[in-house]
Amino acid sequence: MTWLIDTLNQTPLAGLMAVVALGFTVGRLRWRGLNLGPAGGTLLIALGMGAAGLSFRNLYGTDDPAVTLGAFGFALFIYSVGFEAGPRFFSSLRSALGWRFVAVGVIINVVALAVAYGLGEALDLGGSVTAGLLAGALTSAPTYAAAMEVCRDPALLAGAFALTYPVGLVGLVVLVEYLPGWMRQNLAEFADDEDERDQIEAAQRPRSPELTRAFSVERDDVVGQTLAALNLTMRTGCYVTRVHRGPEIIVPTAETVLEREDHVLVRGRVDELHVFEKLVGPEIYDAELRNRMPAGRRVRVTSKAVHNKSLRELDLTRRRQVLVLSIHRGTVVLEPWPDLPIQRDDVLELVGPRACVRAAAEELGRFERAADQTDISVYAGGIVLGLLMGRLHFAFGGLDWKLGTAGGLLLAGVFLGRFRHVGRASAHVPQSARQLVRDLGILLFVAETGVRAGQSDLSRLHALIVPTTLTAFAVLVVPVVVAAMAGRWLLRLRSVDIWGGIGGGMTSSAALNTLRRAADGNGPALSYAASYAVASVLVTVSGPILIYLMR
Repeated sequence: MTWLIDTLNQTPLAGLMAVVALGFTVGRLRWRGLNLGPAGGTLLIALGMGAAGLSFRNLYGTDDPAVTLGAFGFALFIYSVGFEAGPRFFSSLRSALGWRFVAVGVIINVVALAVAYGLGEALDLGGSVTAGLLAGALTSAPTYAAAMEVCRDPALLAGAFALTYPVGLVGLVVLVEYLPGWMRQNLAEFADDEDERDQIEAAQRPRSPELTRAFSVERDDVVGQTLAALNLTMRTGCYVTRVHRGPEIIVPTAETVLEREDHVLVRGRVDELHVFEKLVGPEIYDAELRNRMPAGRRVRVTSKAVHNKSLRELDLTRRRQVLVLSIHRGTVVLEPWPDLPIQRDDVLELVGPRACVRAAAEELGRFERAADQTDISVYAGGIVLGLLMGRLHFAFGGLDWKLGTAGGLLLAGVFLGRFRHVGRASAHVPQSARQLVRDLGILLFVAETGVRAGQSDLSRLHALIVPTTLTAFAVLVVPVVVAAMAGRWLLRLRSVDIWGGIGGGMTSSAALNTLRRAADGNGPALSYAASYAVASVLVTVSGPILIYLMR
């Protein structure tokens, strides 16, 4: 091990990349559906390799460089958090139920901050340890990153974060899995009848990716029936995207009548497609149907006229002859259903004749730019703006206050993410590119700060292990219970919306996956997306606020 550390110290950039590579790999390892995630895995590896002697001192040629790769990663990450939140941050508050979903996320973060502050002061844990356990209990890399900028003891912050991260990771999934039942909150309460409940129970098993298959209409009880009367989407979970009848390729509507030996192109998961085959007829291969099927086009909703209207009200299938395949809301992908309300900055994947899709895009907003087009100048300019905003001082009430680097970057990201056009220039960044920038940014930052923390004396944290862990448990449990009760008795939300809002308030994708298995997928996603947008900003500022309060 010593020779490896010595070799990496001689090539410190290789050492930094080794920490990132190993940390990302460890973070992806799963045990019973749980994993540490990129930030958690990288911090674990960084602390260990720092304690083993890894150093980045030779990387910069000085012990106190003005700019580091970690600082660069910090800027990319915090700006990306704001940029991701921007489109949903404002629209979530304007929707009919959105403010209630957001309220659940706000309650989570305010109560978590209050519990952390109260117990941190009572147990004399100090600002750095308390901010670290807050970040760990929330499994929040943004909280950790923003707190690191202003804390007095980065090593204690990193150590507390690493110590309590497993508490937050495992604890939240356990709470989401079992607490609704203990509180008699049924996540499947939106099911209207016993048949639908049976479908939900089956849906709790791991589900396969969606596929496209063709079937021949041969069952007597479906021939001559309209798609609306057959209600195949509700009964099977599949969507009919095309009908091949003789020489014609038809974009189906609710009033389309199925005729014998029609070939229907269907999209669904493997288990759903098996059910569809039993109801309609055998699977076949129709080369012409597949070859003449146009690719889906992505349309971003910007029109105020369609905001908060349901897919049923828009009636795009009948009026525009287009089919909505999926709806992308922030980082969440929603399966379309008639009563789903469309919100500003949703991205709809539409399929249909080219002229019809173009007409639908004009009604809804505009086509999303091609997946490989990014205006780096606008994106980088937003980071410059955020860094400069962070230096501004505001004097009032005898206080000299400034946003700081994290606050400036976050604010610039939110507004540029919301208003993505500057004249003719566009700040559009494809989802995959945003994810790469965000992940690489936090991994560089965590790797560098973690290695430095590993080189430090963490003996002071040893005496605080028990109170730190117990406090993190309280910071996790108390806000979840309070939010669940407030959602039911104060906000009058359905259980599925309460717990989706709780998952979004904790910004936890692991919680969302657990909730989707328990509630057939789409129910928690709506409240999760609304709560997540605002909560991602709150968790970022909560770390610096806590440290400021405990000084």
